[in-house]
Amino acid sequence: MKKLYLPLVIAILLTALFFFLINVMGSSPGDTSGNGNPAIILMMLLVPLFCFFIYFSYKFFTQVTHQSKSLVYMVIAIVAHLLVGLVYQIYAFRNYKKLLQDVYYEEFLTVDYDYIDQITSFLSIHVNSQYFNINTFFMFLSLSMFIPVLIIFAQRLIKQMMSS
Repeated sequence: MKKLYLPLVIAILLTALFFFLINVMGSSPGDTSGNGNPAIILMMLLVPLFCFFIYFSYKFFTQVTHQSKSLVYMVIAIVAHLLVGLVYQIYAFRNYKKLLQDVYYEEFLTVDYDYIDQITSFLSIHVNSQYFNINTFFMFLSLSMFIPVLIIFAQRLIKQMMSS
């Protein structure tokens, strides 16, 4: 089991570094940006890291959790964290759009809502700080633990149903 810890710690630190770099690659409200979002390259690197987390979380949880009761508690805790994190993200994103509107109004004495919607679209450089922050980092880790816990829970449930 100790062999699992070092790769997990390295992967967590690497993921934290990617989240930090993507966050700082964003632009501040009121700033103009060039063409494209250079952080997309780092975003793509998070996909294999996510798969890595799922694989090692699965190995870890199969060794650690022997009771289905503890899996249920983990699922409840992870779902609660993901829901609270998601609600917070929605609230923070709406506040950020309002901030952009205020900055735009101060500069031009009008608000171009189409422009605000455009710069807050998914891969825009203006929203890097909204999608890659400390909250989304922990949500990323929680989701990568949630999937293997559900798989283990389903496997045990199927095994129990087959044996009875």
